[in-house]
Amino acid sequence: MGQIPRSIGNIKYLQEVLFLNNKLTGCLPYQTRKLNRATVFDVGNNQLTGPVPYSFGCLDMMEQLILARNEFYGTIPEIVCEISCPKNLSLSYNYFTQVGPKCRKLIKRNILDVRMNCILDLPNQKTPTECANFFMRRQTCPNSKSMFRIPCGKNPSRVMDQEHLEVKETQASSPVSYGALNQAGIWNR
Repeated sequence: MGQIPRSIGNIKYLQEVLFLNNKLTGCLPYQTRKLNRATVFDVGNNQLTGPVPYSFGCLDMMEQLILARNEFYGTIPEIVCEISCPKNLSLSYNYFTQVGPKCRKLIKRNILDVRMNCILDLPNQKTPTECANFFMRRQTCPNSKSMFRIPCGKNPSRVMDQEHLEVKETQASSPVSYGALNQAGIWNR
């Protein structure tokens, strides 16, 4: 029982974090961002809550990220789905509400598991009543603004801008065809 200590970030050479089945409570500390060499982070089957810190996207060595069977909520950060070599990202049995396009690609590749959450447009989710009951309780994390900081220089807005450009390119109007010309051969605007 208890919380994950913020001092976890001081153990720089830690390669595997295995806190599963420990009745841990509270939120994930922002200091986990310092676990640069970690390949496994498993806090499954606890009572942890809060959003997933964006700083997890800085853990490029991460292969196994297991947050299943807790009370995490909010949007699954796209930056987490951009880590270099993910093999298993299990975020099932939580209360996540949204997942972006990069994460959806990992779902299709069976790398990201988001079963039994509150994501409306995906199959195998919790009932609306279960989700509503959870969100009626006050959800808080101390220093919650730190959850959205990205300390490694990655820029999620750059990624989003690139995604918007790709969409615009596919939606760009086709070149003017001869059908757009009037009888005199002049382009109608």
